[in-house]
Amino acid sequence: MIEISYSTIEFWFCVIFIIVTGIQILFYLFFYLRIAFVKKKEAPKIQEEPVSVIICAKNEEENLRKFLPLILEQKYSTYEVIVVNDSSEDDSEYVLNDFLEKYPNKLRVSTIKKDPIFSHGKKLAISIGIKAAKYNKMLFTDADCYPQSELWIHQMAQQFRDKKEIILGYGGFIPKPGFLDKLVRYDTYSIAVNYMAFAHAGIPYMGVGRNLGYTKNIYDQSSKFTSHYHIKSGDDDLFVSEVGNHDNTEIILSPESFTRSEQVSSFKRWKYQKMRHLTTSPNYKFIHKLLLCVEPFSREMFYLCTIIYCIFRPETLYMAIGILFACRMLLFLLTSILNTRRLQEKDLWIYSLFFDIYIPIQIALLHAKNKFQPRNKNLW
Repeated sequence: MIEISYSTIEFWFCVIFIIVTGIQILFYLFFYLRIAFVKKKEAPKIQEEPVSVIICAKNEEENLRKFLPLILEQKYSTYEVIVVNDSSEDDSEYVLNDFLEKYPNKLRVSTIKKDPIFSHGKKLAISIGIKAAKYNKMLFTDADCYPQSELWIHQMAQQFRDKKEIILGYGGFIPKPGFLDKLVRYDTYSIAVNYMAFAHAGIPYMGVGRNLGYTKNIYDQSSKFTSHYHIKSGDDDLFVSEVGNHDNTEIILSPESFTRSEQVSSFKRWKYQKMRHLTTSPNYKFIHKLLLCVEPFSREMFYLCTIIYCIFRPETLYMAIGILFACRMLLFLLTSILNTRRLQEKDLWIYSLFFDIYIPIQIALLHAKNKFQPRNKNLW
């Protein structure tokens, strides 16, 4: 029988702690902290090129009334707004007709009639919008979103330079009181920091349809959603994962480029929304899946090892462990403070320690639920 001494266990515990903490420090130094120091690139003084803005709307009557004027009244010389009315059963058609009369030179509407036999997802609506677009440069947002400034189109469109054909913007949520607000907004903020940091490092893997831009040229080079058409989600992240690279992808962090949107109304809706989005991750490239697994796993191991360390207080490498713990936590807090300010979510940093531990556990549980429980077809 092999006997393992307490000192051996203590040694290997310290080795694991050092490894996972080292991984965490590398992620913060190489990826996350850099977002806070991304400089705004001054665009050359050239004539504004025409842009198509594409919005897919399904039963979005109220949101169209509230938010569409904010897109139709942007300060930009030449652009069109294409709304794809995707089988709406509310009064969206009448709302859009009113806007067509008011903005006849800017607004165009494509309508998908409801088919009692054939069902489709958002990807068909986006494809129809792209086909209808007159211009090569396209911006995408959702019907429940609004641009944070009247310079949104200008800020996003000016990034289409130096061979950049995919633009990743930030789409946050309208702040509300309560715990659900903090959960939804922090989750959105942390996802944005993740995909923007990876893209800035030359490893783009996703964007969000609430604030995204790409060209018809890059769309034509892609599978045009056919490689993942069977998945309801993925019109944004799987598209970027498929065609994005170091040379053609740009991020933008100016506040004028941000969009905001309405939040889900309940924790249950948030969970179902997350579960649907998580169905896309198995289709990411291997390097993306590896990086996206390594960071949260090492994070949870870091906290678990810290708890074990506080309980048993092993004496091996006592000073080294203390220094590494302090370095990781200082980096984490510094990054949280700087990045929440950069993305105009500065009230969230105070909750960062709780959500830093909680969200990876919640996501892991939702992954497991996706795998082992039947899906609610009404929500997919």
